[in-house]
Amino acid sequence: MTSTARGPWRGNGRGAEVGAGSGPDPASGAVPVPGERRITIADVAARAGVSKSAVSFVFNGRSGLSQMTTDRIVRAARELGWRPNSRARALSARRPRSAGVVIRRDGSGADSDLGGFLHGLGDALAATGAVLVVRVVTTGVEEQEVYSGFVRESQVDIVLLLRMRIGDERPDALTALGLPFVVADDAGTSGADAEGMRLAIRHLHALGHRRIALVADGALARSVGRVAVFVEELRFLDVDARVFRADSSPPSVAAATVRLLNLSVPPTAILYESGILAAAGMQVARRRGMAVPEELSVIGLEDGPIALATTPSLSAVCNDADAWGRACGRLLADRIGGGEPHQLALIPRELVARGSTSPPPHPLDHERSR
Repeated sequence: MTSTARGPWRGNGRGAEVGAGSGPDPASGAVPVPGERRITIADVAARAGVSKSAVSFVFNGRSGLSQMTTDRIVRAARELGWRPNSRARALSARRPRSAGVVIRRDGSGADSDLGGFLHGLGDALAATGAVLVVRVVTTGVEEQEVYSGFVRESQVDIVLLLRMRIGDERPDALTALGLPFVVADDAGTSGADAEGMRLAIRHLHALGHRRIALVADGALARSVGRVAVFVEELRFLDVDARVFRADSSPPSVAAATVRLLNLSVPPTAILYESGILAAAGMQVARRRGMAVPEELSVIGLEDGPIALATTPSLSAVCNDADAWGRACGRLLADRIGGGEPHQLALIPRELVARGSTSPPPHPLDHERSR
């Protein structure tokens, strides 16, 4: 998903790096003119307003850039009289390629299995000889500055975008920077998200729930598909469905939960898009004197460490984070190498039923509890 960029990125954010950058691209040779300074790949990049990696992508025949950016690079090289020499290209081919990923630790995805994801991602890239560069930031401004640094210092050949948001500016801005990218959500997640949603709904339906609600993360692009599957599945089962949207913060989710529980006929079960958001909803129920799961069942659509830290432990949809990381790594490696993309298999989901789900309360007991 792309949107119109709202101007240049600014900021002084600094991320913590794990791994090593690839260093400058040695494919910077050109045929020199006697008595003049040698034109380098850096000159072409500066004239085209892109990274040296982007110039390297174009002249090594790899895909990943828009046609407009490619044309701009080719025009800049022609105007400067630059072309890579065979020795420089041979050196470039021997250096390890690199992929960057920026982790934004703002709390919204804090309960995801990040370690498993990075393990699979790093292994898949290492199998192709590529290097993974990881930066950790806390704000969007810091994330944007890291991408600018990747271009300025030619640290990576391509980046992986995580947690795409509705109206996300990053794809258009990276295109303007001339930095190729892959969206992690493209690595087999949509079908897996649909499978996970159906598993959660059918688990609740089998327990006897007929009033099921979803508190959706209105900021995430993936949420759009999840909401559609939720509504479709409950319509198929002839079950009353309610969707309340919140942002990625626990306070916003808590407010949405309060609104749901204040309905004249409240739900007997609520789904949340992550474990940390489900925990916020469970806290609201406890403050109202409602017992989980006896009076309200709760499921998180993404499992994580927090699922075992709640009381009771959280029933959740478990995804194979390592497999998802490997799928993303294969996508990145394909783009770096310029080959045909892998046909990605569906990443399987599994519902882990723990202590937060049970049959709904008897109607009379439920009315007494309100």
